[in-house]
Amino acid sequence: MSDKVKQILVRVSNGVHILEDEGTDLRYGVAKLKNVRYGVLKMRRLINILRGSSVERAFGILSVMRNRLKGALIVEKTLKTAVNNYNQDCSKKGSTAKAASELKVRAIYADGGPIMKRARPRSHGRAFPIHKSLSHLTIVVSD
Repeated sequence: MSDKVKQILVRVSNGVHILEDEGTDLRYGVAKLKNVRYGVLKMRRLINILRGSSVERAFGILSVMRNRLKGALIVEKTLKTAVNNYNQDCSKKGSTAKAASELKVRAIYADGGPIMKRARPRSHGRAFPIHKSLSHLTIVVSD
């Protein structure tokens, strides 16, 4: 009979929970970008492609999409920050830094941020509302 590996729920940062095998040395690089002026639904459409892939593959996808989507550049910069945070955490703890080809995107999600409310002038002195949405992006990378 095979041994079942115990799994534990790891809380990496505020609200990020990842299921991991017990007994592993857990190191994570977390990057958060808040109040970015890009809609959350457009951001989610982009990051659903990257979820669970390797960091090297994610950079390849984002470099192709960079010319078409504003959000691709935002996600790419945040992903670079997460990789650098991972390598900095490894150097603080005395282990060697890893290349992007060895890392995986463990968690990536976009949440809705505050809404900027503006008014558009209309006829007869009325005002119609304009809602400009902001979003928060969180990326967690690990080996």
